[in-house]
Amino acid sequence: MRQLEIALIGAGLIARMHLEAWIGAGASVRVHSLDGRAAELAAEFGAKAVDSLAEALDGADAVDICSPTGTHRDIALAAIAKNVAVVCEKPLAADVTEAEEIVGAAERAGVPVYPAHDIRFAPAFARLHELVAEGRLGAGTVARFTVAGYHPRPWTGHASVESGGILTDQMLHGVDIAYWLFGDVVRVHAHYQGEIAAPAPQGTAAVGTAVLTHASGALSQVVSRWTPTPQPPIRVTYHVSGTGGTIVHDSEWPQEIQVSGGPAGTFGYYGESPFSSEIREFAQALRGGPEPRLVSHDALAAVRITQAAARSAWTGRAVELPVKGAAA
Repeated sequence: MRQLEIALIGAGLIARMHLEAWIGAGASVRVHSLDGRAAELAAEFGAKAVDSLAEALDGADAVDICSPTGTHRDIALAAIAKNVAVVCEKPLAADVTEAEEIVGAAERAGVPVYPAHDIRFAPAFARLHELVAEGRLGAGTVARFTVAGYHPRPWTGHASVESGGILTDQMLHGVDIAYWLFGDVVRVHAHYQGEIAAPAPQGTAAVGTAVLTHASGALSQVVSRWTPTPQPPIRVTYHVSGTGGTIVHDSEWPQEIQVSGGPAGTFGYYGESPFSSEIREFAQALRGGPEPRLVSHDALAAVRITQAAARSAWTGRAVELPVKGAAA
């Protein structure tokens, strides 16, 4: 099996998770970050820290962009210009224009772009997709997706130039799942409540809500919350109903299994880490295997929908979207 050369850009929490997954997939990784943490992160996993983006991209099979959203466009375009595949944490870009520029450049160059929307790889959501694809829930589908998590990153605040706030950052998780399950979104009606304060008040820091009307006739509600406290760091739920039945999930429900040989009362979560699953799937594709479940047009669709949600929330009016193609 050919060893992949990966340029990892960023050295924060998500970069760490990606690095661990790439090592697990048998890749060689060089790390570059502008915050001075690349050397420490690389040393922890036996990777190599490099001093520039150019050095990171030189000879790489793929770049994995785990840096702030406002940096994604320039890094992705630099990689595409060198015929280096792109893996990018969500969102692909800060706005639709930048996302379209990245996807267009990649298509012209024949370079793959794989968005790292990790929730698609969580076992409970992968199983939900199977049930919907098999028609097990029947017709008249109505769904609710919630994502709640700690808000530690300054560039994802309300109306941030580098992100656009919760409606274009964290909400993308639920939007991507809804699009994956039910296809194109033709109408978005969204609402935003709250401000990110420093120090943040106790309770909810920000809430974004969007109702999505799909071309298929399905309706999805996506609710995102940023909280000022780190517990739980992330919580995801869904409740999906159709004429054939209902399926529900909450990541806080007991899902533990006893760890054999571990101390009494020690438990571990069932199923593989979504980060390991997605990176392995990307690695297989980079080695010539099948196309992964996420490609460039999935990233572009998610940015279009979340940007429509932001416009709807700021104007108080629903936003109509043209059909751009079916979900993968």
